[in-house]
Amino acid sequence: MTTAAAIDIGSNSVHLLVAEVAPDGTLQTLTDESLQLGLGLTVQRQGRMGAAARRSVVAAVDGFAARAVELGASRALLMGTQPLRRATDRSLLRRAISDATGLELMVLDHDQEATLTLLGVTGGRDVGALSLVMDVGGGSSEVILVAPGGAPVVGAFAVGSARLSDAVVAHDPPTAAEVAELRARARALVDPLFAATPARGIVSGGSGTNISRLLGRERTTPVTIDDLETGLVLLQTQTAADLALATGLTERRVRQLAAGIALVGALMDRYHLSVTEVSDAGLREGAVLAAERFGAGWIAGLRGLASTQHSDAAGNPPDGA
Repeated sequence: MTTAAAIDIGSNSVHLLVAEVAPDGTLQTLTDESLQLGLGLTVQRQGRMGAAARRSVVAAVDGFAARAVELGASRALLMGTQPLRRATDRSLLRRAISDATGLELMVLDHDQEATLTLLGVTGGRDVGALSLVMDVGGGSSEVILVAPGGAPVVGAFAVGSARLSDAVVAHDPPTAAEVAELRARARALVDPLFAATPARGIVSGGSGTNISRLLGRERTTPVTIDDLETGLVLLQTQTAADLALATGLTERRVRQLAAGIALVGALMDRYHLSVTEVSDAGLREGAVLAAERFGAGWIAGLRGLASTQHSDAAGNPPDGA
């Protein structure tokens, strides 16, 4: 059994996963931590991180890298997603992180992010039926369709719950008109995606687990269309501060949750899913498994595993990814 670690720099947070990896690929989590930095909205509004935000990210990565070594990992894999795909000063961040920690920052494209999420959700195992994995992040969204024994197909758009919420929601709690606008924009983003009729849906990460927490359920409780409606009612009748206190979510997460529900609901409608499973696993688990499978060439090993159909290719391509 080996100990491995992965850090990802996302739109809302910088995350750390440290896990023991068994020979069969099973993961035993040692720690799963995050620091909320809100990098995505900073980049959205000014096109770059700026010196202060870069310093905050470097400090977070440095602390998490030390934590990973403390728990037995030789070093951590380091990834960036949507905010770094867009940030014009990402090369400055890459250099600062390398100087401070010795870690190489890999900025993932949509294919790589989606494929790693699929690996994390499935544990690298074949699916038993045509399945759709939905990963609604803060700054982008990926959907991955995979059939038993087949190569996955990826659909993506450069909007997630944080970006959509920031564009539409001005009130706390959100108004009925704002929720209607969130749903309309979510449908417009989702409608151009590839057509399919999956037998199984899986929501990855906080997009699903936060809905379950909002409803007072276990994190991985399956979510129905009716559950989404119930969640939107709660979000329109209580403030973010009150719901944060009741659920243990942060106020930032609560404020973005109506947008997240709108996106998940639009995906479920698009793919005729009345219920979807919820997985705690995702990108970081997938990175750990990819490194175990492909070794130092874990990024190169992902090439060719998925074909992409982008709904919206907005955003700058990664440099040096």
